[in-house]
Amino acid sequence: MKAKYIIPLALCSGLFVQSCSDFLTTEPAAIYSEDLVWGSAANVDAFVMGKYSTVMSYYRDVAMTDRTFSNNMVNCRAACPGEARGLMENTYDIGLNGRFGIIRACNMIIEKCATSEVLDNKTRSEYVALGKLMRAMVYYDFARKTGKFIWVDKVLSSDDPDFNIPLTSSIEESYSYVLRDLREAIPDLPASQPAGAPDRDFGYAFLSEVCLTAAAYTNDAQSLQNGKSLYQEAVDAVDAISGASLDPNFEDIFNENGAYSSPEIILAQYWDKQYTQCQNTTQINLIANVVNSNLELNNCSPLWNTADIFECWLDFTPSQNLVDDYLVIDQQDGKAKRWYETSQFTQNTTPIDEATAFDMIEHKDDDQVATAYKVTTPGVSISDLMYENRDARFDASILRDGSKFYGETIAMFNRGNMTRWSGANYGANHIPLTNYATRKTIYTNMSPRPFYNTQTDWHVVITRYGRALLNKAEALLRLNKVSDAVATFNQTRTIHGQLPPSTASTLAEAWADYKIERRCELFWEADWYFSLLRWGKYGYEANDGKAPSSVIDELTEPATFIEINRDRDAAFVGIVQFQNNQRAFDTRSYLFPIPQSLINANSAITNADQNPGWE
Repeated sequence: MKAKYIIPLALCSGLFVQSCSDFLTTEPAAIYSEDLVWGSAANVDAFVMGKYSTVMSYYRDVAMTDRTFSNNMVNCRAACPGEARGLMENTYDIGLNGRFGIIRACNMIIEKCATSEVLDNKTRSEYVALGKLMRAMVYYDFARKTGKFIWVDKVLSSDDPDFNIPLTSSIEESYSYVLRDLREAIPDLPASQPAGAPDRDFGYAFLSEVCLTAAAYTNDAQSLQNGKSLYQEAVDAVDAISGASLDPNFEDIFNENGAYSSPEIILAQYWDKQYTQCQNTTQINLIANVVNSNLELNNCSPLWNTADIFECWLDFTPSQNLVDDYLVIDQQDGKAKRWYETSQFTQNTTPIDEATAFDMIEHKDDDQVATAYKVTTPGVSISDLMYENRDARFDASILRDGSKFYGETIAMFNRGNMTRWSGANYGANHIPLTNYATRKTIYTNMSPRPFYNTQTDWHVVITRYGRALLNKAEALLRLNKVSDAVATFNQTRTIHGQLPPSTASTLAEAWADYKIERRCELFWEADWYFSLLRWGKYGYEANDGKAPSSVIDELTEPATFIEINRDRDAAFVGIVQFQNNQRAFDTRSYLFPIPQSLINANSAITNADQNPGWE
């Protein structure tokens, strides 16, 4: 078990405040003087780790990427986001403005720690490395979103003659700075750290993903290579990880049981229940508000044993699109397939049309059916046919009809106790629009119940060994080492998913299985959208046979939901309303726009510097 990393919050808070009067921040409006900050090793540590917490916020915003830009999660109380419908303009800013304060802090750490008289040689090198790692992380977030950025690698002062610094000239130049910082940082990062603090294993894991994105957007540019292909560098980086391994208990990685003990977590951020309530975490937006009084009002059942056990502010729920990728083991041939392709499903059901489905299944007036089925074998439950023998990560990640949670049995059939029927207006209440809810990342020991003001510990996994292994598998696919790639992603598939191994033998087959594996393994970990962009840049087998930089079909698919009747002998997959059938992807969206406000504020940047398609 790792020790907790605790930062002196009072000192850190004072140092977070930055002056915003200049376009590029040059002076910290700190409560504490620089002499105090850099005058003791303890204060240096507090400053460095406090800034690292800020940098981490760019990598834990799963709601932004999974809910706003993909159909993995569906908004339950609002229209499909405009970002997913292609409605962005060049005024759109994904939060890239206003980060010059943290960049200045990174540069200050690098410069001040390099000459510090209060740090020993080893600590001095480690803090410089951490400064470079943080700077690389800030700029990588720029690079993967806007491609180009304003590169600042020194502490600016008010004496500097010009703060109007141009953008990097190309994506290639941008990644050259990110990769240089990482390559210089990793050897001097601490070999191990308490939980919550970055170490060398994190550096390697992060480098593996940066290499993949850099290669995708620059065609593995030779100028970025460090004596080898970026894909080979990604493989070698993952192989260099020494302090992590796969955890066979997938669910516990993300809840209280494995927070500090899971061998898989490479880096996470932690919050102590003394200072944290459920409303301070994303758990509040993942748990439904389905109290017994509302269930009775809307003729929903069965009632909960504890009347108000689930009374949170659910805002988004998993889609049927996502659920379809959690494979089921066929009970005849033992192969892993989608649920509607298994022998147990096809031999016990038959497809039905919309009219027949509506005769058998209660539905809303505006429902649109994509597919529908009825059971042909008496006494067989369609829920069992769909959900039993699934990828083990499914029940560890998603609540569905028949799930057990907090001592209660979840019913997600027509007018069940946790469905889109449990509120009078499913567009206004905190109820599951898709008839699914999220289990992954939800702590199971909130007492007396999950509620907005319940004190709770919490952690967010930033990266882990399973993700690093999938990075390695992807790099091997790009190196056309199909058998090695399949063997690598089979590790998460068999250990976490408890599925039979993939037997893919061609590049196309391997990519198909790999994409499913990554989606299920890394759901709600801020990965799917950026992976789709990367695969679209690769093209061909990675993007349904299309040329590089083509349209990405997964970003144009309408979000879907499941509806099961009360007898559990029929079900339909429907298209979610609220404009979810208007999802679109324009190829200009491989990069976000350079915010027009940034262009207007800086005389060194013009409209000619805008990313293609956003002019």
